Amino acid sequence: MLTKLLFLVLLVVVVVAVMQKRRNDRLRLEKKPEMSVKKMVQCPVCGVHFAEVDGVWMNGKSYCSLACAQKAEDEAHGRH
Repeated sequence: MLTKLLFLVLLVVVVVAVMQKRRNDRLRLEKKPEMSVKKMVQCPVCGVHFAEVDGVWMNGKSYCSLACAQKAEDEAHGRH
C-alpha cells in the first residue's frame, strides 16, 4: 500500500515538472526580444557604415561623427 502511494506521489511530481518545463519553454518563445531594423548608411568622409539614426546630420547629409561632419564642412568651404 505504501509503495503505491509513493509511486502515485512520484508520478504526480514528474507530471507537474514536465508541465512546468513546457510552460516555461512556451513563455520563453513568446517573449523573444524583437530585433529592431535600422537603415545602414556609409559616411561620405571616412567610409564607415553606421546606423542612420546614430549619425550626425549636417547640410542634409548623415555623417558617422561630428568630426567627419566638421571635416566635410571645412572641405566645402576650402579650409583644410
